[in-house]
Amino acid sequence: MAHLPAIAPHATAQEALESLAQAGWAMIGVGDWSWVLGDPSGAWAARVTPFDPACEMYARACLDGPINRWLPRVARILPLARDGYIVVMERLQPADEARASAFCVALGIANDSGWTPPSDAPLADFLGPDLDALRSRVRALLDDGAGRYRLWGGSDIRPGNIMADPEGSLKLIDPIFIRGRAVVEAIEGGRRDHLADFSRPQLEDFLTIPVFPPGSQTDAIRARLASLFEPPGDDIARR
Repeated sequence: MAHLPAIAPHATAQEALESLAQAGWAMIGVGDWSWVLGDPSGAWAARVTPFDPACEMYARACLDGPINRWLPRVARILPLARDGYIVVMERLQPADEARASAFCVALGIANDSGWTPPSDAPLADFLGPDLDALRSRVRALLDDGAGRYRLWGGSDIRPGNIMADPEGSLKLIDPIFIRGRAVVEAIEGGRRDHLADFSRPQLEDFLTIPVFPPGSQTDAIRARLASLFEPPGDDIARR
């Protein structure tokens, strides 16, 4: 692996990004929940996030579980401040969309994020013991997440979450998710009961993921979050 700088477990996601950049890692992608940097060799990627429970569940399953041809190779998961972390994994490229769609259909797990599978996808290229094992592992993660989180999203298996290694082998990434929009709606609507699975620090870190740019809109959500955790009477005392 190319040089991975020493990053303290108490470092923030932004501090980790700076350390990686100084060591020659370059930004190659930004998602809703994380920033992704590639190492100088082009072989490895580091996914940095201040908070994303679903991705961590999947990355841990890839790191700790049996090797499977359809899983990305995860080398390390490095802790950051609070619940942030870095996933160091093989660098992947976008997959052919038709093959990716066929893979999703062959896997046979319904999508919960809005993607509609084609009805005529060829499945034979993907069928076999590794696909069966992957299906069982993803279903176990889906059950685990549903038991942990009120705002669990479910399956996000779709072509955009299928990538390919340099040899063209398909790899499943990000197959499960937390409903981030529902978290925001619960904050804005004052539904602290819907947020009971998360602490105030976790929710504060959630509001620093890339989908929340600096500005008045994000500031308003942060202010609403702070008001949800004010002790009773504090709002009266300030009047």
